[in-house]
Amino acid sequence: MHKVNRRGLLTSLGALGGSTLLAGFGTCLQTERTLQADDLGTIEVPLVGPRWDYVKLDPAHVRETAYRIYPDGGCMYAVVGSVIRALAELKGEPFRSFPLGMMRYGAGGVGHWGSVCGIVNGASALIGLFHSEVSKESREEMITEFCLWYETTALPAYKPAKPHMAGEIDPSVAGSVLCHISTIKWCEASAYDAYCPEKKERCMRLTADGARKVVEILNRKADDAACEFASLTADVKSCVDCHGKKELADATGSMSCNACHQFEKKHP
Repeated sequence: MHKVNRRGLLTSLGALGGSTLLAGFGTCLQTERTLQADDLGTIEVPLVGPRWDYVKLDPAHVRETAYRIYPDGGCMYAVVGSVIRALAELKGEPFRSFPLGMMRYGAGGVGHWGSVCGIVNGASALIGLFHSEVSKESREEMITEFCLWYETTALPAYKPAKPHMAGEIDPSVAGSVLCHISTIKWCEASAYDAYCPEKKERCMRLTADGARKVVEILNRKADDAACEFASLTADVKSCVDCHGKKELADATGSMSCNACHQFEKKHP
């Protein structure tokens, strides 16, 4: 429970326009937070904000948009932007006012640190945006399917009619959701370096694939709230069972372990 004193509460309401603010909640109400004021009793203060309601989209259309807008902000920007723009076309607000520019931070594995790929980051952000009120387990099921797809699928699969940077792009299996490892695997498979036009074209197409995949996941959830999603592979589940909280409790996570760890033959 969040506590505020009488002076602080009244000052805040006064600064925001008091009655004007309260009168303007309307259909923007999503939830309420209870504030305990020491001499005013319990006050219900509504949390205001738009409703981000998802409607089914055309995965192919979203894929094309993601490829097209990639140069404006990179992989995370393009995954999120392709979906938000499609919804803005269909529904207008609040999607027209979405602060899309903030998603540029995800490029290159978060500020070019090579950590989680912006495609995975962006897809997970969309799942969180549209399913913030469902159980944590439900969100994680959707994210798990996306991450498994990214880790184990030969990508990119998308072939644009008019490529931006290069023609033929060899696919590769990332083996990890980390940008750093995903890039290394592609460089090994293609014999290109990480700074060539072909690498950028690869990321643009991979982003288009990711945008399509997350829309397919969101569409399935929209069709059937109880639908099932892909679960961890047997190898990873074995690692999690052993190193998770039920046994050794010395590790967390669900990504493929082999991407970073080399095991001796005697390891289980």
